[in-house]
Formats: sequence, structure tokens, C-alpha cells
Amino acid sequence: MNSLLVSHLTEMAELPGVMGCALVEVETGMVWHSAGQIPELTALAEAASDYWRLYRRLHTNFEQVGKLRACVMMHDAGRITLLPCGSGVLLVTVSLQEAQVDWKAWQSRTRQLASVVDRAL
Repeated sequence: MNSLLVSHLTEMAELPGVMGCALVEVETGMVWHSAGQIPELTALAEAASDYWRLYRRLHTNFEQVGKLRACVMMHDAGRITLLPCGSGVLLVTVSLQEAQVDWKAWQSRTRQLASVVDRAL
């Protein structure tokens, strides 16, 4: 695993309110790397990526609202955010439900991470 990629992902997982992040291959659900303080984050990220694959299978049903750009699932204690991060890779971010995450900083870091992911491929 590219050390720059791991470093960027670890920094994202350390953002205030973020509990963990993982890079997941879209097609297979395989987790490339995860970072954060959540036990079983790898299993959670792999399972969460199924939401994205479900959309891909059923995308014609959603044509009237356009292409999926991000997916946020709100659970009782936290939220899971999925966003494309490079070619064929998803960034899965888990944050506390009530946390004030700086989503603009998160998006900026996601773009930087996507560049690193694409160079690593």
C-alpha cells in the first residue's frame, strides 16, 4: 500500500467528528485500507459499499434524479458517507451523528486523496 495514500487516509480519519475512513474497491467491496477508532471498521466499510453497488444495479430507477454523487446513511448513533475517491474506489467515512464535521475540509481532502489513489493505480 502506498505510504502517501495511507498517510492521507489516516489524516482524514483524524478530522474532528470523524470516527474512521476506508478506501473500498467499488466492484468487489474489498477494503484497501482503513484508519480510525472503530472496531471492525473494515467489515463495516465492506458492507456499506453494498449500498453503492445496489445503486449501480438499479440506476435506471433513479434516472429522474440524476447520477449518484454521494450517499449518506443516517443511523441512530452515526452516519456513513460514501463518495467516489479515484477511479473505481469509494471513500467510506463514518462520523458521529451529532458531530460537527467540517465537510468542506473533508471534501478538499477527498479530492487530494483521489489524486493519490489514481496515481497509485
